[in-house]
Amino acid sequence: MKKVIFIILGLSTLACNSENYDDSVPVSSSYTSRNSELETVSKDSRPQKWAKKVTGSPFDNLYKVNDDIYRSEQPDSDGYNYLQQKNVASILNLRSGHTDNVGGTNYTGSLYNVPMVASSVSDVEIIKALRIIRTAPKPIDIHCQHGSDRTGVTLAMYRIVFQNWSKQDATQEMKEGGYNFHPQYTNLVNYIANVDVDYIKTKVFN
Repeated sequence: MKKVIFIILGLSTLACNSENYDDSVPVSSSYTSRNSELETVSKDSRPQKWAKKVTGSPFDNLYKVNDDIYRSEQPDSDGYNYLQQKNVASILNLRSGHTDNVGGTNYTGSLYNVPMVASSVSDVEIIKALRIIRTAPKPIDIHCQHGSDRTGVTLAMYRIVFQNWSKQDATQEMKEGGYNFHPQYTNLVNYIANVDVDYIKTKVFN
């Protein structure tokens, strides 16, 4: 009888501790926020053109892509206040079912939302996000939940469409840039490999 009770308690604990990542998309148990196995590029060998880590902020995953664009995880109240302090004029949220609530913070910039799910990103969503990046007041911060996958593919497409990077270079930064990209999202790598860049450019700039 005691063994049965222990088994039931153990199963209950596992059920309570399990979490879903990326708005109901399961995450592998190997994920850690600071030590992704895909972070194979050392600080010394990191390409200069990749986004630069912003230190001394309330964020764990805040990077400066260039003077116009930042990328991050979901801001909390301190994060919104930090973005206001740094004069970030817009925030683009890529989360599905979650909008930015800046109530009770100092943030006064423009808020945008293009809902995405990491396991099924489409041309329509990428085009909407890139149009916002093109037209929104700058600087703009782009984020999803962890700033890893939806943010990663959006910024990879920004590199390709706006900066004429190769698909290979943009994919390498997405996977190895230190942003904690999750390897189970092979669909994001395949999306970039197969995307019609000329079609995306036409839709974004016309």
